[in-house]
Amino acid sequence: MRFNPSAIVVLALLGPSFLMAAPGLTAPDVTVGKSLQTYASIRVAGGAPQEGLKLTLTSDDPTRLLLSASPEQAGSATIDLMVLPRFPEGPDFWLQALADRGTVTYTVTAPGMSSAKGTVTLAPSAILITGPFKAPTFPTTPRSAPSRIAIYSAALDGSSKLLAEQSVAGGSRIDVTISNSNPKAGKLRASALTLSGGSSSAVTWFEPSGEGKTDLAPVQPSGFVTPAEYAAMTASVEKPGIALVGETFLGKDLALSDTLCLGEPAPPGGLKVTLSSSDGSKLLISGKETELGSATVTLIIPEGKSTAPYYLQGLGDSGDVTYTAEAPGFRSRTAKVRLTPSGFIVAYERYGPPDEAAVLRPGAANDERRFYVSAASAKDKPIHVVVWSVHLDPQSHLAADITVQALRPGVTATVNLKSSNPEVATVESPLTITPGSNHAASRFTPVGKGVTVITLATPLGFSTPKNATSVPATVSD
Repeated sequence: MRFNPSAIVVLALLGPSFLMAAPGLTAPDVTVGKSLQTYASIRVAGGAPQEGLKLTLTSDDPTRLLLSASPEQAGSATIDLMVLPRFPEGPDFWLQALADRGTVTYTVTAPGMSSAKGTVTLAPSAILITGPFKAPTFPTTPRSAPSRIAIYSAALDGSSKLLAEQSVAGGSRIDVTISNSNPKAGKLRASALTLSGGSSSAVTWFEPSGEGKTDLAPVQPSGFVTPAEYAAMTASVEKPGIALVGETFLGKDLALSDTLCLGEPAPPGGLKVTLSSSDGSKLLISGKETELGSATVTLIIPEGKSTAPYYLQGLGDSGDVTYTAEAPGFRSRTAKVRLTPSGFIVAYERYGPPDEAAVLRPGAANDERRFYVSAASAKDKPIHVVVWSVHLDPQSHLAADITVQALRPGVTATVNLKSSNPEVATVESPLTITPGSNHAASRFTPVGKGVTVITLATPLGFSTPKNATSVPATVSD
């Protein structure tokens, strides 16, 4: 029963005289597909009397329309419904169509009230089919998990397009067979489904097994028509792919870690995935973070697993280089890496590296990022400045938090720091950044009140960034 409860409260407050002031019934007009049903309810103007109200609903043509008080019950030519005292609306009832064209009426009567008629537009019906995302074609892979396939009973409009999903008429059932044009690509867990009275959908699962495409379509039951949409769908079973990091930047003598992802879990016995650099003089690949890479490396992915870590190591400082992943039964994947110069930046420990805006937004790199400390507080809590290894933007040679990368295996960097005014503060120097690390901290020791600038000297073999190679510090008492 669907109504606004607040209306009952208003009617009750107005009293019995208002409840009976404008007796009358309203029977809604609906559209119903053949062999299907839809619900409706009768409006009672002024609400039912204190003792309730008996409604009698009668089909004016039982050969084309039946009525039911329950969605699971078979329809009949006449049904009785009881409206609760003061309720403005009767309980739901169901209209069941036996034909697919034209109109038919039904009549509602109640003691002491004028009768009402409702008009039912009879429409054709169809069984529709949908899969993942309700797209006409869905991709899957031979060993992928089964995909959900659903069928629906629905009324159609004059163009044979979906008008409304509607349940099967109560007291009946519809058996539906789903055809499969290419069983070699996969099979349906159940190809014969039943829609029982009162329900509008049923579900099965498509289990892929081999490469290829197959069309899945419900065979329309007797009396149903082929819809203009959702009449069939295609399962496209393809080799699974491999996901790699690509379109990324990598600094000279730096490393980038990422995770290889399979489009489906590794088969029994595991899977060997070969990663190959297009130019081993510029890009190396390793399966372990601490090992020097090579032009080709093989990753072993255990059965049932879908991921494996790998590490890219840059040897060049300009240009693009690619690398490719290949594995039996999978589509190969090639990704591009842009090689850049690398260098070092320095900043107050609490600030961290410059924000990404320093690289992405012109002018943002001009911030000197000065920091302030007191000599007194430094006695209780050590103060540090930190040096980070970074790749440089290939055009601007700027660096930021998004360009921080660790040194690759086999490369160690020694960075010298200098305080412009040792009478204000000193810094630990030199710093050593080891392979696999992207930073090292230097203790900043206040000596006296004033201003000093901490600068770093770029180690041999690296490039000097256009920003963040120095940081001013103001020391107070």
